[in-house]
Amino acid sequence: MPFADILGQEKASSYLKKLAGAQKVPGALLFYGPDGVGKARAAVLFAQALNCLDPQARQTGDACGVCASCQAIAKGTHPDVTFVDFTYQARLEVKKDFSSKGYEDELEKEIAKQQHINVDTIRDVTAKSQQKAVGGGWKVLIIDQAQTMQGAAANALLKFIEEPPYKTVWILITNKRATMLKTILSRCQPLAFAPLSQENVTQILKNTGADVPDPDLCARYSGGSVSGALKAAEALELLQNGQFGTPQGPCSVAAGLSRTLVAARQEAQAVLDVLICALHRRWTQTQDPREQRRLQQVLNQFETYKRSIGRNVSPALVLETALMSLDGLNVQIF
Repeated sequence: MPFADILGQEKASSYLKKLAGAQKVPGALLFYGPDGVGKARAAVLFAQALNCLDPQARQTGDACGVCASCQAIAKGTHPDVTFVDFTYQARLEVKKDFSSKGYEDELEKEIAKQQHINVDTIRDVTAKSQQKAVGGGWKVLIIDQAQTMQGAAANALLKFIEEPPYKTVWILITNKRATMLKTILSRCQPLAFAPLSQENVTQILKNTGADVPDPDLCARYSGGSVSGALKAAEALELLQNGQFGTPQGPCSVAAGLSRTLVAARQEAQAVLDVLICALHRRWTQTQDPREQRRLQQVLNQFETYKRSIGRNVSPALVLETALMSLDGLNVQIF
């Protein structure tokens, strides 16, 4: 059954199955936890469970995954299930017909610009929430990156999540619950999603056929997140190609960053995250108090480097400086 596909989130899955089986669902749910731990996947599976056409699956609160309703939800074509994310919002912004020449290129550029779920997008989806369900089942409206809703967008959503129509449920997904409006939080039933174990991350990477050379190594630096593991894979490739650990390593790794500033910042942050993880592991392994103090100092420096990358400082310069500060430390990455 589909909920079994969500590794490491047994508590959340069990609660959702219970709700779906009873067909008694809060008007609004808040899925919160780190990125890459299964929140969005769980939201889609919950929508499938609520609308599954298989009576046996519905009795267990799960979805069959193969009926017409489950397949349509998985493909994003079910008329009663709406998944709002930056891609959805970008499609609203691109005025061309999707079959027009150049549509995909324009859409990709628009997606790259997205930073906030805006009020026009919220108005679009709230209008859909008031429409009668086509299939006679549940209307499910999912908003990913809900923490990016600013004042006008959040306020436009308030009255709709407070008293949604019969058999309508809102699911808000966030990795920063604390930054959201209290008025939004007070209207949602919270459901926590925990960081994944290293074993779970490895298994998910293998199950999904992720294009990573060493799932176990990437999982080690994942921070309990599948998306973290994918970022770690790119960082490890940069370190390996740049001959990390050699005298020319700092300059070579920094030179391997992308030429566009946004991409270079993301790559440098990912490399620093991998190095911080390796430094922390070394700190826990050493018994030498002097080395522990030195490692602690370097770890503090690395947090400063991470903040610097988010400012008007060259990511390549910051990364090269950070790598040079490892001189003399026995830090093993691979």
